[in-house]
Amino acid sequence: MRVSVVQVDAGLAGAANRLSWLETQVRQAAQKNVDLVVFPELYSSGYNVGDAVHRCAEPQDGPFAKRIQTLAKDLGVAVAYGYPERDGTQVYNSVKFIDDRGRSLANHRKTVLPPGHEQDWFTVGCGFSLFRFGGALVAMVICYECEFPEIVRSVVLGGADVVLVATAGGKDWEQVPKFIIPARAYENGVFMVYANYCGVENGHGFCGLSCIVDPSGSDLARAGKAEAVITADLKLDLISKARAQVPFLRHQKEVLSKLSEPKSDCT
Repeated sequence: MRVSVVQVDAGLAGAANRLSWLETQVRQAAQKNVDLVVFPELYSSGYNVGDAVHRCAEPQDGPFAKRIQTLAKDLGVAVAYGYPERDGTQVYNSVKFIDDRGRSLANHRKTVLPPGHEQDWFTVGCGFSLFRFGGALVAMVICYECEFPEIVRSVVLGGADVVLVATAGGKDWEQVPKFIIPARAYENGVFMVYANYCGVENGHGFCGLSCIVDPSGSDLARAGKAEAVITADLKLDLISKARAQVPFLRHQKEVLSKLSEPKSDCT
């Protein structure tokens, strides 16, 4: 599976401009035989846009999604992107996956909202789903969720080979792409694909450093702090090799059972 991550300059304003720019990136990806292009959290609206995030909210099959479905089908390239999802009176921070045939394969609603304005803007989602694409089982998480080892471990125990992270990582949170994402890949033997913003949006800075990390925790591709597109081939046979070398998943039940034993019963 060939995957590209588009690290977006957060200053790109307006849904129409963002859709146009997405189309340009996906067309360029198609020319390079890319299978999947991943965009950041709340891509369609922007992240630090105040009440505009609600004005830009649309249902799962809204105009933004329909345009991407047509584009994906025409070009044979899958697209994952973040957007504010309206469902009745509720608005969720969501990420959507549209495959290379224009089908909507998954829609994930952020389950853990960090302290700050997200708690005022969004309703909390629930659950995680896995879906098959390009011979792999794929899971999607959004920003803060990837910082919980339990969440990534849960989707991997469910079978995930690849975890896509749509994020809006701030300028003071470089430790997440630098350390946490490689650690999640290493401790689970899974590919991590992390799509972030760079630049400044309405006074809020982003750290960039989007990355694609293999199951041993090594970078396959990494952006700096400027707008960039990074691409890597995900060789799925690396997953079994990494998990054989570092068998955390196999030993997890044993470790948990030991932790639950009274100390006097341990030797």
